[in-house]
Amino acid sequence: RLRWRTIYQTGLYSLLACAFLFTITATTDKMSDRMTRTTPRTLDGMTFMEYSAYADYGHDFSLDEDYHAIRWMQDNVQGSPVIVEAAPAGVQYRWHSRFTTYTGLPGVVGWQYHQQQQRGLFSEQVIQRGIEMDTFYTSPDKEAAMNFISKYDVRYIIVGQLELAKYTPVDPILPNGLLKFDEFNGVLWKEVYRYGKTIIYEVLP
Repeated sequence: RLRWRTIYQTGLYSLLACAFLFTITATTDKMSDRMTRTTPRTLDGMTFMEYSAYADYGHDFSLDEDYHAIRWMQDNVQGSPVIVEAAPAGVQYRWHSRFTTYTGLPGVVGWQYHQQQQRGLFSEQVIQRGIEMDTFYTSPDKEAAMNFISKYDVRYIIVGQLELAKYTPVDPILPNGLLKFDEFNGVLWKEVYRYGKTIIYEVLP
């Protein structure tokens, strides 16, 4: 009947209008939902780093250093060598794995929970890799570092602001495993890039 048809059509058109309205409002909200509002609008998904800061492990740092280091790797690293960076062991949706994310190069392990979901049968191995990565950065032991590099065929080592924030011991009495990167520079690896506090080492043959 005309009355019920009118009510039905009015409701249907209202729902359709709301659905299309969501497309418009969601697009504008997504465009304004940025890490830093001063970032230019661009299709380059890395530009925000040049204008943004980040805080983790009790430290504040600029993402500008990571931006330039990642660009360097994109321009200078050939093939698909394994890289190691701050381990996302037990954490999710933070700045870990940023070099593997933006270069496409393989890392020792990605975000733990994602990897466990995608590789359910190897969940324990995922957890163990995160622990080994943390130990690689925190231990001053030369042999342990060599074994880790050999086991995972690591070619590049990232020591950036995130690694410094996560792995520098709070208690100065504790051993600082990060010192080994400078100590064994030219012996186990060589510095191939430096910008600010960010250093990239290439493992020697």
